[in-house]
Amino acid sequence: MTSYSAMHKLLTQLKLPAKYSACAWCGLTASDWAYQWDDPHALDSDHGPYSQNTTSYAPMCRRCHNAFDDAHRSYSAERFPYEVARLKEAAYASVSDERRAAETRGREASRKAALRHLEAREALMPERRKFLSEPQKTALALMSRGYRHNALERAEAGAI
Repeated sequence: MTSYSAMHKLLTQLKLPAKYSACAWCGLTASDWAYQWDDPHALDSDHGPYSQNTTSYAPMCRRCHNAFDDAHRSYSAERFPYEVARLKEAAYASVSDERRAAETRGREASRKAALRHLEAREALMPERRKFLSEPQKTALALMSRGYRHNALERAEAGAI
């Protein structure tokens, strides 16, 4: 079983840190991988519930993440989706298109630099690849081209 902190480290390895993604609500630069409360098999920890499924997380800025978690605590399961939709619309409307575009340009440049760094680091470790299975090698190849999202999960499931 993966712990809360180990799960967040895994998210960072598979999807890059959230700071290289746009917030799922407002479009500004994200700061956290936010659990989306959609896994029926969620686990509890001292930090709150979490999932071992990496698709149960979305990049969010701190403001939107806090609003999302507050909505989950405040509303019933029936009302929650409607409140999330309302809050998401308000968050997007609160940011100008110019600001969103400016942050996107800066974020993309940083993301490309981070991917180049990862590719260079992996190129220096060819001996590590000797011990990997073919699906793992395929997943690493996809990850180095920027397809980091759930690449290892697809490899484990044999979908590659």
